[in-house]
Amino acid sequence: MKVIFAFICFCVFSFASEAQSLRKLLEEEQTVLFSHRVALEPSWVENSVYSLEKSGEMGFMFHEIDVVESKDGVLYVLHDKTLDRTTSSKGAVKELASAFLDGVKLNGLKERLPRLEDFLAISKEKGFYLMLDVKEASLDKVMSLVKKFDMLERVVLLTFSKERTAEALALEERFLLSVLITEEDDFDYYLCKTEQPYYLAAYINKNGPVELFQKARSLGLPTITDVLGAIDAQAQEEGIFVYTDFLQKRKPNILVSDYPLQVELRMSMD
Repeated sequence: MKVIFAFICFCVFSFASEAQSLRKLLEEEQTVLFSHRVALEPSWVENSVYSLEKSGEMGFMFHEIDVVESKDGVLYVLHDKTLDRTTSSKGAVKELASAFLDGVKLNGLKERLPRLEDFLAISKEKGFYLMLDVKEASLDKVMSLVKKFDMLERVVLLTFSKERTAEALALEERFLLSVLITEEDDFDYYLCKTEQPYYLAAYINKNGPVELFQKARSLGLPTITDVLGAIDAQAQEEGIFVYTDFLQKRKPNILVSDYPLQVELRMSMD
């Protein structure tokens, strides 16, 4: 098992290191696995620099992160709108200034609440790819910072509403943009909103019709989905073969999991 695990980590590392553009990477006939909140398993501290660097040491280079904005406009990596669940402090981030937030510590670590610029600097240096789930923060501010660190080709920005997608498409920067597809008509809607469909990716719910995945492929759009929640939990109880049927039917270009290394192991066995 240790030999297989080491081989997987080496392959993932090599796969990431050789590629420059995430969009180009998705043209390969291989599902790219992203960790959920930078944790390779739920016991890791989510959205932390510690977990980001530890995963890099293990050869894993693809991570979903969450972005929030402080009262004075500083961007932080945090999933919740409040500090209550994952840090030593309490309160809504948007009501707190960076002078206070910079002193907040993550639960289980001595690490302070990380700024987005911390993640971008490390990711640029080590070749990580990031999936950005931006909560209520300004997309202009987020993507301007991504551009500053020369990471536009190594990120995918998630949007889950037509309003948020329109905000992203209005930006000057070009980057891979995920749009939510719940029915076939959504494809026409989003394709008509841009002159550069190459930069669109279809986010399809794991419980969505398999036909939507097939439609996206026929249009040349990469697909993104996840196995968070019930599927990941079932795999822990019954074995990692649970992932096989899901992957074979949908063939997603990007998959997000709380156990990405286990999914990678399953894929290597098929």
